[in-house]
Amino acid sequence: MDFTIDNEQKALASAVRDMVGRRTPAEGENGAGPRPHDAGLWSAMAETGLLGLPFAEDVGGFGASAVEVFVAARELGRAGVQSAYADALLATSLLAAAGDGLVEAAVSGESLVLPAFAEPMRAFAAVPGGIRAEVSGDEAVLDGFKGPVRFGADASHFIVSAGSEDGTVLVVVDGSATAVGAEEVLGLEQAAGRILLRGADADQALTDALALASVANAGQALGAMESALTMTTDYLKTRKQFGVPLAAFQALTHRASDMYVSVELARSMAMYLAMSVAEGDTDPAMVSRCRVVLGRTGRHVGQEAIQLHGGIAMTSEYAVGHLTAMLTALERTYGDPRAHLGQLSAGVKDYSTVTVLT
Repeated sequence: MDFTIDNEQKALASAVRDMVGRRTPAEGENGAGPRPHDAGLWSAMAETGLLGLPFAEDVGGFGASAVEVFVAARELGRAGVQSAYADALLATSLLAAAGDGLVEAAVSGESLVLPAFAEPMRAFAAVPGGIRAEVSGDEAVLDGFKGPVRFGADASHFIVSAGSEDGTVLVVVDGSATAVGAEEVLGLEQAAGRILLRGADADQALTDALALASVANAGQALGAMESALTMTTDYLKTRKQFGVPLAAFQALTHRASDMYVSVELARSMAMYLAMSVAEGDTDPAMVSRCRVVLGRTGRHVGQEAIQLHGGIAMTSEYAVGHLTAMLTALERTYGDPRAHLGQLSAGVKDYSTVTVLT
């Protein structure tokens, strides 16, 4: 597998970097904690083509692969951008698999379509089973709660996963028919929607869409790790203690070296995931293995970055804490490492040789 990024992909990375760099931070954008949906950023991402990268040209996309998604997401992660990019790609992938007309509005950025899979107080699963759908023809009625759904208050539509007598169903629900609470929980009280996919088609589309979204998350995580590592090494070179730079202390240099090793491991795993998905391999076990390694390395890099920066890393004005928060959130998106390890261990009997990851 060739991990080389070609000139066109480098040009894409440069375009995304320029797009992010041109944006003027909104008031309070540099504060701590989650940020609201940025409509200006979303429009800029759509104009740059990020929302349509992996989708067919006949629906407004560019026909690119998961590698281009990874390249773009990596730049977003480097800049610490908080957006619904991975979620939107997941939802649009499902729309494209069903040949739904809403896909063009999602690709252009006109509509913000988000997946609603997670359920309160339940471990993540694409179809956890807490919500059942009453199916009638091509319509379904849902009752219950989904969440958290980040940026849900700004969504025009949701794709809700549910169980039915016929198996898995994916239902498109208009945002006006739902209520998003303070904890980003989506209330579905007899909410009606149209069925997008069902049965085996829904299961396969979910597998493929989650693999693509995991590529976007992996790119963002790698970008955040790279920024955290750069900030940390620059700080060690410039911050002085006892009249000498912190980089002169061997113990601190060794810890920074361990961060570098983790980032390189994360880079290999993220690019392996992207290139595997680009070649059509969306095996959930492969995705889980990569997610476990990326979660572990992200936690190591984030924690060490804060430790090596000392007190300044704990202030809301300093970016390294924000990057660590992003890595923590990404680690738990679409299932945390424990959930992925559980899925892998369930199939351990099928392997002749097993390597323990953690």
